[in-house]
Amino acid sequence: MNRAILIWLFIAAFLAGSAYAAEPTTKPEETGKEPLIQPQAQNAPLAFPEQMVSGNVTDSGGKSLGGVAIKLFADGKLVQVAHTTMAGAYEIRVPLDLEKDETVVLWFVSTTDPLMPQIILLKQSGASRSNGLFSPCTLKVKMRPQMRVDVKLLNENEVLASLKGRGCL
Repeated sequence: MNRAILIWLFIAAFLAGSAYAAEPTTKPEETGKEPLIQPQAQNAPLAFPEQMVSGNVTDSGGKSLGGVAIKLFADGKLVQVAHTTMAGAYEIRVPLDLEKDETVVLWFVSTTDPLMPQIILLKQSGASRSNGLFSPCTLKVKMRPQMRVDVKLLNENEVLASLKGRGCL
């Protein structure tokens, strides 16, 4: 590589690094200048209200399932993960804007038992709806700020029977 280019790269890297130097020792009020980044108040309101989903996860016999992973996805991106307690209870924070046009899905995945994952559609975007990305047989729950969703995880035969019973097979 040309020596002049290397020197320019070194200078650019040095200048970029100096922009992230340690915090100045003089306070903004001493210099008469406003700080570039204003600290946020500790109790500043969120841009949207915090939503929670809670409930219990059991098997088809009503036995509580501990250790089940609950995964929250928004537009295909993993947003939050929680696990059920030994009593099968869970609570997951939903840091999403209810007004935003996005698809929101909860996955319930058993980490110990040979049970089929359960997918619950909380909210479907216009694009997802118009492209038919979810079957009419997908379980749906209307998303609300505070909601309870109780889930039964089933084995493969129980899932097939359930789908047949709902006319989905």
